[in-house]
Amino acid sequence: MTLQFIYGDGTSNHLTSLMQKAQQHLAQPNHQVIFIVPNYNKFEREIEILKAYQQLENTREFSSTNLQIFSFQRLAWFYTQKLPVAIHHPLQSVTKEMILRQVLIETSEQLRIYRGEIMNQGFIQQVLDLFNEFENGRIQMQQLQVSNESTQHAELADKLAELQIIYQAFVQKCLDFDFHYETVYQQFLNILAELSSETSTKLTVNEKQQLKAEFAHTLFIVTGFSDFSSEEFELLQHFMGYGQLCIDLLIDNPKKALSPLDVFYPTSQTYQRLIEMAKENQCKILLDEKVKEPANEWQQTIHQIWMNANQNAQFDISQAQTFSIARVENPQEELRRVAVKIKQLIQQEQGNLRLRDIQIFAPDLSIYQPFLQYTFDEAGIPFFVDTPQLMNQHPLTDLLKSLFAFHKYHFRFTDVLHFFKTELFILDDLLEQEDLQLGHLQMRRMIDELENVVLAYHYQGNDWVKEEDWVLPHYNFEDEKDISEEIKSLQLQVNQLRQAFQQNVTPFVQKLKSFQTFGEAITTLYQWFIDCHIDREILYFRDEELANGHLEKARLHEQSWQALMDIFDQFYDIFKDTPFELDLFEAILFSAIDNYEFSQIPATIDQLKVNRLELIRANQTKVSFILGLKEGAFPRKFENKTLLSDEERDILANQLDHAQQLGANSKSQSLKESFIAYNAWLSGSQQVYLSYPMNYDNSQNLKPSFYLSRLAKQLNLNIETYTAIQPQVSPSDYLVSPRALIRQLNVLYRLTQESKQALPTVWEQLKDYLLKSNQATLAKQIFRSLNYRNTATSLAPEQPSQLYQNNLYSSISSLETFYSCQYRYFLNYGLKVRERQEQILSPALTGSYFHDALDQIVQQIISQTEPLTQEKQAELLEKVLIKLLGDSRYEIFARSKRMVYIRQQLEKTIKQMYWVIRNQQERGLMQFKQTELVFGHLAGTREAHAKGLTIDLNDKHHLHLRGKIDRIDLFNRPEEAYVSVVDYKSGNKQFDLAEFYNGLSMQLITYLEVAINYVKEELKRDDIKPLGAYYLHVYRPKRKFEEATETDLLKKYKYEGLFISEEQAFEVMDAQLEAKENSYVFPLRKNKDGQLGIVSQSKNKFYTNDEMKQLFDINHRNMQQAGNTIYEGKLEINPSLHNNKRACQTCPFKSICQFDALLPENRYRIIEKAVRDEILTKEDAPNA
Repeated sequence: MTLQFIYGDGTSNHLTSLMQKAQQHLAQPNHQVIFIVPNYNKFEREIEILKAYQQLENTREFSSTNLQIFSFQRLAWFYTQKLPVAIHHPLQSVTKEMILRQVLIETSEQLRIYRGEIMNQGFIQQVLDLFNEFENGRIQMQQLQVSNESTQHAELADKLAELQIIYQAFVQKCLDFDFHYETVYQQFLNILAELSSETSTKLTVNEKQQLKAEFAHTLFIVTGFSDFSSEEFELLQHFMGYGQLCIDLLIDNPKKALSPLDVFYPTSQTYQRLIEMAKENQCKILLDEKVKEPANEWQQTIHQIWMNANQNAQFDISQAQTFSIARVENPQEELRRVAVKIKQLIQQEQGNLRLRDIQIFAPDLSIYQPFLQYTFDEAGIPFFVDTPQLMNQHPLTDLLKSLFAFHKYHFRFTDVLHFFKTELFILDDLLEQEDLQLGHLQMRRMIDELENVVLAYHYQGNDWVKEEDWVLPHYNFEDEKDISEEIKSLQLQVNQLRQAFQQNVTPFVQKLKSFQTFGEAITTLYQWFIDCHIDREILYFRDEELANGHLEKARLHEQSWQALMDIFDQFYDIFKDTPFELDLFEAILFSAIDNYEFSQIPATIDQLKVNRLELIRANQTKVSFILGLKEGAFPRKFENKTLLSDEERDILANQLDHAQQLGANSKSQSLKESFIAYNAWLSGSQQVYLSYPMNYDNSQNLKPSFYLSRLAKQLNLNIETYTAIQPQVSPSDYLVSPRALIRQLNVLYRLTQESKQALPTVWEQLKDYLLKSNQATLAKQIFRSLNYRNTATSLAPEQPSQLYQNNLYSSISSLETFYSCQYRYFLNYGLKVRERQEQILSPALTGSYFHDALDQIVQQIISQTEPLTQEKQAELLEKVLIKLLGDSRYEIFARSKRMVYIRQQLEKTIKQMYWVIRNQQERGLMQFKQTELVFGHLAGTREAHAKGLTIDLNDKHHLHLRGKIDRIDLFNRPEEAYVSVVDYKSGNKQFDLAEFYNGLSMQLITYLEVAINYVKEELKRDDIKPLGAYYLHVYRPKRKFEEATETDLLKKYKYEGLFISEEQAFEVMDAQLEAKENSYVFPLRKNKDGQLGIVSQSKNKFYTNDEMKQLFDINHRNMQQAGNTIYEGKLEINPSLHNNKRACQTCPFKSICQFDALLPENRYRIIEKAVRDEILTKEDAPNA
């Protein structure tokens, strides 16, 4: 039998020579030809070979049973299935993964090096890859031994010892499960070995003779390889021994001795090994045959360049249009340039070039993956990315992982929401609807509502287990209004989902620890999928994708379901009698799922193919685009990610005989890069386009690959530069489709607007064409954005009354919102847009907690007729805090240990504030009059205790002010009476006159006026004077050692706000001041003569009684102006800016208003610093 090589460089048409060889062989009776090609492009090569043979035969219709195309693996399958011998089906990769996961867990105690890696994602695949590497290299694990006496070899010896423990346990486990750990290769090789053996266990003498006779008439043609595994070498050895073997190699001169840096060095090594193998087996070696098919001139030039060791030598390329090198602004523009060029080429060739004749390659496809879909959809180019799809990216995997997470984390709310968002669990009622699409839309809305509720009320854990329906709290911390009516339907809806979950999911999760065997568990899990109609949901989504023309996505749903069922079946077959352990069950199951891959099939015959650069070959396609050839990307830098380092591989390689081999180390892989580059430059038989991005991610001004620079230099080619579209460019370089033209024109109009230039006429003509095309509606919609100004449109005359009714009921904070930004007020109080509530420790919640606590404490103090002892005070505080703990609004404080700790810190603050309030009261003559005084009409259930303010507006509208005053203090003597209000703040708030004058801080003045009116009515006297309105900072400051006294602590809680400037009132504020002492509560000081006065730095905080009235007038005017503007329907996006404090910083509606200070139409309303005397003088003027 014979061995022959057909060789030639990358410029030659190898296929024609091979087909002629095949035709000659098939001309003889009973002869057959088998082509062996790489597995990764077997489908593509099969079509290519059959078409070439059809052309050679010159027939319109063609079929052949004597000409077949296989990969090595498929060929092994072909022969083993033909023979009447007991063939063991090899273990599938998913089965290996499941068994290995169990083995690793069971042997973990015997492992030292790898014990910490067992549960790491990817470790199982690393182990299996190494085992496969040994099998492909015909290496027995037991022969890999090194002495551990040498320090250099000690770690490797330990590694090998542990790997042998794992391997032996793995093989034994396979035998225990009655699996035969033999690959198809190994079984086929065992059969072939019997052909030369006198004894036989698998084949009869007659069967051996028949197989030998078949091989004798078979020509095996091997093409597309530069090297082989040990198993493949052994197969080739048998083929050349019993048949005729023809090997096609890409090499210019196989007889020539080459160095490792030479382009064809990998192929040369393969050639030499095959020659030695043939000689050892006394196989006849025929003369090598060089491919004589003529090559085109430009490819010969490229070949000469890459083969020339002198990198400074230059060559002329006569057909420069066939080969181009470009630098492009970024990866997305790189793809857009490709799309344009593809459209141009197809148009120029007029039917001689199809999409299937064009391929894209890149050394790193991940750079381009985010842009592929959009770019080619926009261009109207169907494409196929030849990469496997992982099953763990399908919602089925998420659903399954959520089930186990429920048990592990006891129905954590994030896991529950993740479960629902897979959209594979649907209510039975919705699934039975006639219109399934409508049912799924309804389910999606219900899930969105459920997510809002779960985030708002933090339902998790036992909330999902108990049978009782949820009762949603009817309280809103922000608006202080009862929302029970709004919540009834929501409560009913979310409880439907909760009940379905509790009835269908919870029982299965609770069973998870009660199973006896793995078989029982996997059977129950399968039944749960069926009972919950998950299979019907997969079918629904598949049919939806088919209806939308998304064949690949539809196939993915089918593949995922079938893969999961295959995993379940294999899991049952292997582990059905294994005693149940939940952690082991979960680990084995998900090790199989996480590593399961789907091979994809092109959805159409004529589409663009995108592939990895390392799979490229010479003359692979008519036109090739090779992208991403930047420095560092090509030649690639290899990182050894296997379990054996490069040094360890070198040590082991010395123990192997010539028939065995390990996988290539990083150095060997790097040596192949020049060979890959050679194939890349010659990959397009007609044209090759090379490019790299100048910018990517955060990297700017990227350089070209060393290979690319060398090629450009030796070809004397300029690297063309392509930037993003600009007004002055020619449309022919960018036009690709009407849809893309919309985007391009939109960009160009923006650029010309900014530069104040006119758009070139040719682009205007293209716009006219576009507006008459089928994309006109979309184009008009997008072009409207060109004249868009980010401004608010005033409301129609009737709309304000529809939004706010005839009378405006408003809180002070909402009017302050109006003055901070009118548009925010409109969204919040007009349209009633709300942020999604989340049960978090928000300032609103902690503020409410403090207010409620201090309210109850002060009420208790007011109700006491006698002074409280220390014990009674502590008892009072505990009662208040216990009562608050039972309030459903504050149940978040019991949700976790962290929240319990936070509540304890808040309680400490409340206890300290109690001490502060008592001490502040004792120093002055004021007494607590009222706490949490509600005035006006709130939208809640609480009745108003006091009248609010009513402001008359234009057109018979009225503004009714409502609110709640934290505390009112009173000094009541027959000769005089003073009132003050205290507002509790969690921040260090101060009264700012400029903010007040501009409507941003109306609270204290309003509260003070309401309190005066309230006390006047209560006491039936009109001579009530304002003492002041104050902020009290509610906090627990850090205390330094030198500030340890109670006096020092009290100073940290001084009132801030505005105060009456009357000497007789100072004694009321602080009656315990000593001479030459500053007040601990107010900005007052007693001089050495015993006279009370204002601290000099705080004079601007004090106002006379008349000035206080002026402030009330300013406040009324601001309220009236706000109310009139609201009813006039005027709207502006006018956020305030004062002392570097921007209203937008705390606004939840930035995504709606899109305010941008860089836009000329968007400007802050700047609040100037107020000069007190100017403001008060202005108010005294007749026309104030």
